[in-house]
Amino acid sequence: MKVSGREVADNILNKLKEEIEKKNLKPSLAIILAGDNPSSRVYVNNKIKTAEKIGIKAKLYEFSSNQEKKCLETVSNLNRDASVYGIIVQYPLYQGWDFDEISSKVTISKDVDGFLGNSPFKGATALAVWEMIGAFAVHESFKNAKDFLKGKKVVILGKGKTAGGPTINLLKDKGISITVIDSKTENPNKIIKNAGVVISATGKKNIINGSNIKNGAYVIGVGVGKEIIDEQPRIYGDINEEEVSQKAKLYCPTIGGIGPLTIACLLRNVTEASQRSLSSRT
Repeated sequence: MKVSGREVADNILNKLKEEIEKKNLKPSLAIILAGDNPSSRVYVNNKIKTAEKIGIKAKLYEFSSNQEKKCLETVSNLNRDASVYGIIVQYPLYQGWDFDEISSKVTISKDVDGFLGNSPFKGATALAVWEMIGAFAVHESFKNAKDFLKGKKVVILGKGKTAGGPTINLLKDKGISITVIDSKTENPNKIIKNAGVVISATGKKNIINGSNIKNGAYVIGVGVGKEIIDEQPRIYGDINEEEVSQKAKLYCPTIGGIGPLTIACLLRNVTEASQRSLSSRT
């Protein structure tokens, strides 16, 4: 059975909108776009549209491949702008640009993507995965996500900086025992097939399918990739939804699932950042 990430996201967004209106908050988000990945523009547009719906001002700062110095200057200026509460650097950047260097320039209190080691915020994608595990828990009549995971073998594919890595860290912080699969893991399909919960964050099309999950597994697709079809770029997720739907007890795909939920969790971080800033001034 498919669990709608959009429904979970909408619940979060509705609460945020109420909080913003009730507390008269003025949250704002600056988005740095410096790359030519077509899926990045889709994500950025979705973030801006969703932010505006709930009362968060989101502004895009876009740079060409020869404007790295200008990009760094802009980040510095945004750090000093008291009206900006969150700054994100959309990954990936242009070839030759150093994502870690640029994202490290974001002041810690505005790191709403949670990329910095001492950030006060958890990564939005990791938070989205945790929210989805919580939704699975509700469907299965557990009190919370931790109770749901108890006794289940949890496997995570991928340990990238925006999805897999932060998710691994979040689950470990919560005391969850996990098995991580990366490109060097031997016999990965055997490990996946023994898992009760599968979280895939690789960006490899259909890496999770009917042949490598067991009946009754719980599956969350996180990774995305792109391909060219009829000369047009299209994005895809990690899981073969048609096949997974036949075997998984519950599942959530990336597109239309974890994607919207990640945006909701990001905007929750932005709202929290604005609340923290307001509290520090009073």
